[in-house]
Amino acid sequence: MAGSKDSGQNSLMGRIFAGDKVMWVALVILLIYSLFVVYSTTAYDLSVSASQELIRQILFICIGMTGFYIAQSCSIKFYKAVTVPFLLLALTLTLIMIFAHQGSGAERSLKILGIDFQPFEFLKFAIIINLAKQLSTRQKQMDSLSIIPSFRISDWKEDSEKQLNILYKQTLPILGPIALCCILTVKFSNSTTLIIATSSLAMMFLSRVNKNDLGKIILLGMLVGGLALAIYGKEGSRSGTAVSRISSWSPIVLNKSVGVGSDGKEYYKRGENEHDQTLYAKMSIATGGLVGKGAGQSTNRYLAEADKDMAYAFLIEEFGLLGGGLVMLFIFLVIFYRSIVIFQKCGMAFPGLLVLGIGTVIVLQAFLHMLVSVSLFPLTGQQLPIVSKGGTSLVLSLTMLGVLMGVSAKVEES
Repeated sequence: MAGSKDSGQNSLMGRIFAGDKVMWVALVILLIYSLFVVYSTTAYDLSVSASQELIRQILFICIGMTGFYIAQSCSIKFYKAVTVPFLLLALTLTLIMIFAHQGSGAERSLKILGIDFQPFEFLKFAIIINLAKQLSTRQKQMDSLSIIPSFRISDWKEDSEKQLNILYKQTLPILGPIALCCILTVKFSNSTTLIIATSSLAMMFLSRVNKNDLGKIILLGMLVGGLALAIYGKEGSRSGTAVSRISSWSPIVLNKSVGVGSDGKEYYKRGENEHDQTLYAKMSIATGGLVGKGAGQSTNRYLAEADKDMAYAFLIEEFGLLGGGLVMLFIFLVIFYRSIVIFQKCGMAFPGLLVLGIGTVIVLQAFLHMLVSVSLFPLTGQQLPIVSKGGTSLVLSLTMLGVLMGVSAKVEES
């Protein structure tokens, strides 16, 4: 009886923590850090209750973990079947958000039943699933397949039917949704466009898309991106904001220019046209040192979006380069590495590419966030996945990890 009870408990724990065990450890650590970030950033703010914000974060984690377990339990056939409806829903929500948005600010949310929902986060997920399906169905002929028509007029004259066949059967199904999503996001969130485009390129590269075609795609992307910035890059627009941020970007982070003013507060020497958010992020990092000031002991309370867009800088101030900066970097590298390991174990192309795409999106967003925090990349609005204050990003990041862990669990069972 005792043996049967132990076996049942082991079976239950095995189902709860199914999938890659290293990935589980990384996830638990990230969730613990997220609770520290949310509580500590609000502990000194008298306008809000730190306890309420912590409870709210726990609620978002519970919602996200519910999505995690639902996604983990779904079959690979289910994900393949809902690819198109999923993409259409994401595009529809994005279009509704765009048309409902008034003005040229950074508003990227849509209210659904009184809850703020960010369609762009949903769109990243939808693109990954769709691209995984499109690439997986072409794996057998990928070595000899062209997905971009020739740029030479002579090739079109010689065999226009072949070039049109490539355009309609390969280019539009594979690249069409990616191009449409980039067009929709570039005006409102340049960093989202970058994540979608870069993740898609990584998936195509690892699925053996012809290098000449990859070169053509990158060239077209650069041309279209430059054109979009030229069209939208006016004062007040989101792309105009991107242009101004790039022009004022100063990647000077290694020199520790921190002093103490007459009021006893630390300050950081401001660079020319430097943004306040960048200035205070540098100050947080520089004053955090190797071991940090301790949990809840941060003194740089001028750092805007410390619980969201600048969570990495805040972590370094409190936990130092060792306990905050390097730990976060290591954990996300582990997530990417384990994604590749699961990808290599997959016997089928679709689940393997799905895992790889999810890992790439999450880790790329994390690296963008980190690079911005240490002034090695112009300001973006990307949160640190799973760690930043809850919302659509936290819930969908956990749900995507649920898909990844579900594939991992099925690989282990087979």
